[in-house]
Amino acid sequence: MDQLMDLANEAYASIDFESPSTWAVVGVAGATALFYLIKRSFNMIEHICNRTYIYNICWEDPAVDHEILKIDKNDVIFRICSAGDIVLDYAIEGPSKIVICDMNQHQLYLFELKIRMLRDPKLTYQEWWDIWGSSDHEVAMKVWQRMRHTMSGEGRQWWDPRIERIFKTGFANSGSSGLAARFLVPWLMYVVGFNLKAWAETGFSHEYITKNYHMVERSAWWMRRLFPSILAPFAGVPPNQIGPEFYTTEFYEGILREILLDPDFGAHNYFYRFYYEKGYKDQTCCPRTLKKEHFDALKANAGCFEWHHATVQATMERVKPHSFTKLVLLDHMDWMPNSMVHDEWVALQRATVPGAKILWRSAFTKMDDKPFFNNLDIDDMSPQWYAKDRVKMYPGTFLSYMPKDPLPFVDPAPSPCQRASFVRKMKTTTKMILHPLTAGKVNAHGDKMSAFYASQAKGYDAVRENMLVARPEMMSAFGPIKHGHTWLDVGGGTGRNLHYLRAQLDLFERIVVLDICPELLAIGEENARLSFTKSQCERISWVCLDINAPNVRSLLAPHLRNDLTRGFDTITFSYSLSMIPKWEEALESAKSLMSGEGRVLVADFDTYTEEGKSLKDFMIRAWYKQDGVRIEAKTRGVITNKVFSASKYQVSVARFQKKLLGVSIPHMVVCCREPMFTTPTGIRRQSHPDLTQMEEKKTD
Repeated sequence: MDQLMDLANEAYASIDFESPSTWAVVGVAGATALFYLIKRSFNMIEHICNRTYIYNICWEDPAVDHEILKIDKNDVIFRICSAGDIVLDYAIEGPSKIVICDMNQHQLYLFELKIRMLRDPKLTYQEWWDIWGSSDHEVAMKVWQRMRHTMSGEGRQWWDPRIERIFKTGFANSGSSGLAARFLVPWLMYVVGFNLKAWAETGFSHEYITKNYHMVERSAWWMRRLFPSILAPFAGVPPNQIGPEFYTTEFYEGILREILLDPDFGAHNYFYRFYYEKGYKDQTCCPRTLKKEHFDALKANAGCFEWHHATVQATMERVKPHSFTKLVLLDHMDWMPNSMVHDEWVALQRATVPGAKILWRSAFTKMDDKPFFNNLDIDDMSPQWYAKDRVKMYPGTFLSYMPKDPLPFVDPAPSPCQRASFVRKMKTTTKMILHPLTAGKVNAHGDKMSAFYASQAKGYDAVRENMLVARPEMMSAFGPIKHGHTWLDVGGGTGRNLHYLRAQLDLFERIVVLDICPELLAIGEENARLSFTKSQCERISWVCLDINAPNVRSLLAPHLRNDLTRGFDTITFSYSLSMIPKWEEALESAKSLMSGEGRVLVADFDTYTEEGKSLKDFMIRAWYKQDGVRIEAKTRGVITNKVFSASKYQVSVARFQKKLLGVSIPHMVVCCREPMFTTPTGIRRQSHPDLTQMEEKKTD
């Protein structure tokens, strides 16, 4: 033991604590240890939100918001609060009302402090600047003592022991983002050799960055290793929002390059200079809310606010229906699962006027991972506005108008008649597993399906509920449901998909459930009779027919008032495409049956890898093949490139894995739809260039 202690002492004595390399190693080791401690012990973001606010300033550019939204005096606006300075910026334009919400109560305490100060009739512009521009704690305390009685009880209780300390140490250092800017970022700059002071002395010149570009590359290398694991919680980025891009050096280098080479960085980019200069030095580089010429308007409109400590969905369910004309959702949907995004937008539609403008940002440039977004006609504003956005944190900027027709309301719970006892489930599962051993040999595809499903029909839905998990995801992309909607469910069998939309069946003119297995159709028709009203059942046709029948259009015409040109607004393949031998022909047939506003949705099993050539891909193919299920990577390519080419259709593919008995199973949802656009009145039209231009001129 003594020898070990001597060796340890000698090793310690040999460390050169004057060397930057030593401190770099110590810093990385300490940060790594801190990361694993945090990861094991608690949720860091939750811990921060329980103690303080994350953002001391907002990290979206209000100038971009104004250009896109065109706020006027008739607008009722909704926005997630964050630090509250951007909604104050909106207020300068004098909208009718602004409603905000936040899940972090401390962000609302910060916002309330600003609003209560603005509502103080004695507040002068100089005091406002001294507090929020210069972080003058003496002025902050003077104004606080004058107006603290107007704060809510909880807000007053939170600020009383903190307000002097926060402004004395510098408001720019407050919150978790301020903490990171004060300690972690300077350490990183030191390690990479980035001399911020030297750069500032050049007037934040591009030449300095170009000459020292190696510092940008080093910074990106370190950010790749530190941000996902350590810095992200301090910046308010939850684990769900950290996608594959966050683990590449190129991602950070691209963002840093855009920020540091921004022509406006030295003159107007106050976001980053706020942390470097510990506040705002003067009015030449600060938010509009701190400029003297806007102070009177800001005070005059300080009464237009309403705030809620709640989720976006809960806030929408509290307010008066059809209230909002413009909404800004920030980037919070990045970390939400598809089902939560769907439920939130159903609530949003209830609370907005048809055609309401909805703006949001994202860390990603595409929204394909969430099938719900196929309900919206989304304008990707990123190519136009990313270069002009001074923050540069969000590669994705998106705008949509709220459609007038109801969004699909997906109820995932099965109807009572679709449930089964444990004994029934075990019998059905046993028959399913033993089918390859007990089935007789038949050649016709319809006979094969009947042989496979006839003995499983009664317990089919109950057993498959946890296996076919992409069905509700597919139904969330169903599209707005207008009065007189038509739907063709290919391979719909027991009609399980109809029960997802049970609350909206009255909107449909006709639903056709198409299958080649009469046993499943019989179960589906009986379940519909037990679950739906008589008038709803009369809208549903149960048709035993092959989608590849040569005269399928004429055979289905009687269900569409004998109108061969009508077509179906939505066509679904729910785990049926992989069981159709001539599946490419089935897709072509479905395409020919689409209406002018139609879409084809496919939910099915997928491969683990993009190419489908891994060992796991081989194993899953072999397992499902015994049930007649074909799993191939080329399916995605045929759908998106051959049958529904991107030049003619809007196509999205969502791929995900969910566990079944502890094993992750890959699934996919593909949506192929006719190009559409939503007008400012909420009406959806076919997206022909000439019509789009006419509509834009009309709204102008």
